[in-house]
Amino acid sequence: MSRVVFYRGKFKVIQIGLSSFIVVRKYPTRYEEHSHLSSLQGAIHLIKLIDQNHMPTSKYLRESARRILKEKEFERLEVIN
Repeated sequence: MSRVVFYRGKFKVIQIGLSSFIVVRKYPTRYEEHSHLSSLQGAIHLIKLIDQNHMPTSKYLRESARRILKEKEFERLEVIN
């Protein structure tokens, strides 16, 4: 059984197990616009980074951002050192 546990902007986090979460666009246009994460805090962190227009430093979160964003949205993310 799944349930929505977090909304922010154009994204929502769905819990699909005890420690399994999916970040999706609220109104996806493609099936690929989702990413699996193992923690709610990680999912929320990813959404906050995207909202702040920051590129995640983690390779996994960077790939997650690429999957849930449109190509032009992903290219606009700023790399922060």
